[in-house]
Amino acid sequence: MKQKNNRHQARLYAFQNLYALEFHEGATRIQFPEGEVEENLDKNYAQTLIEGVRSSLADIDAVIQAHSAKRKVERLAGVDRNILRMAIWEMTMSDEKLAPGIVINEAVTLAKEYAGENAYKFIHAVLDAVAKEQR
Repeated sequence: MKQKNNRHQARLYAFQNLYALEFHEGATRIQFPEGEVEENLDKNYAQTLIEGVRSSLADIDAVIQAHSAKRKVERLAGVDRNILRMAIWEMTMSDEKLAPGIVINEAVTLAKEYAGENAYKFIHAVLDAVAKEQR
């Protein structure tokens, strides 16, 4: 099996933690895997993603809402909402300037694996609109 890169693994675990932490108010503990997967995980990047998203939730949700007028953020599926939050933080708020295409591709990949059947299309559309606004 092809080994996934460190950043992809970091995004995956950040997403899983953001999703879990959203449903456990007051929780602050971040769970990291142990064993073989741990070797391929950039824990610092995962931690940065989680903390960045959690500290900017209101701003991120405003961006999501501005680009998904027909869907309220709180009504989005938790998986979709957290993938969008993480990707928008990476594209607009991270100190590290990543190419929007990379961030969008990673978000769509996560959506195809973890979200509803066509959720990746919605996620792609929102993130594409955000990326165009950033240019």
